[in-house]
Amino acid sequence: MYKKIYTLLVLWVSVVVGTHAQEYHGTTGLLQVPSAETDSAGTFRGNMMFLSKEFTPNQMAFNKEKYNTFNYGVGLTVWDWVEISYCASLLKMYKNHDKTSTPGYYNEDRRVNVKFRPLKEGRWWPAIAVGMDDIGRFQKFTTGKAIGNNYYQNIYIAGSKHFNIHGYELGAHLAYRYYSAEINAEHRGVVGGVTLRPAFYRPLRFIAEWDGVGVNVGADVLLWRHLFIQACLVHGRGFTGGLSYHYTIPY
Repeated sequence: MYKKIYTLLVLWVSVVVGTHAQEYHGTTGLLQVPSAETDSAGTFRGNMMFLSKEFTPNQMAFNKEKYNTFNYGVGLTVWDWVEISYCASLLKMYKNHDKTSTPGYYNEDRRVNVKFRPLKEGRWWPAIAVGMDDIGRFQKFTTGKAIGNNYYQNIYIAGSKHFNIHGYELGAHLAYRYYSAEINAEHRGVVGGVTLRPAFYRPLRFIAEWDGVGVNVGADVLLWRHLFIQACLVHGRGFTGGLSYHYTIPY
């Protein structure tokens, strides 16, 4: 009897601990807005998501119109203070650049992202993290020119603090980010959001955020220790969501 109770407790704790949500590009965060949260060391994530045109950067357009697309990626929390990820978004274009052909998803935007958390959250202070999405193309920041695609490229600094209110976990998140492409300038500046984990089921998280242009709302949950599900409504009209597999590598 005691063994059964102990086993149930272990399983419950293993679900609750380390259930930080991930962003669409494979690192922890809110929906589109970065946070200073990180996952447990050794956490691997593999994801596939549907991205609404409301979610994607302005630069990512075909014939001057934005479009819905799909995204996939993998990420790893190397230590609890550094996360890296690789992801790709499908790009709509003409096959072989032949404008007489039917447009389709014939290419993809590939990128590497990195996030560092030099300050861990304490009782009286927030966690602080810095990061960059789509690293490796620094020309835009240093010379004002960029080579290749830099749809998602931005640098940011973020802070996160959590509060326990009668068993409910309330998270407050604030960040400043800078997109390198001028066409994405409207997303530059201060962004942030709030998260809520209910006392009756802590693996569930509700999210509301300001992405610099509008408000996004959503929720995510980690089921059976490995299956992560996230869904959101972008600016009140664009659904974005997907699945991810989580596994903590013991080391």
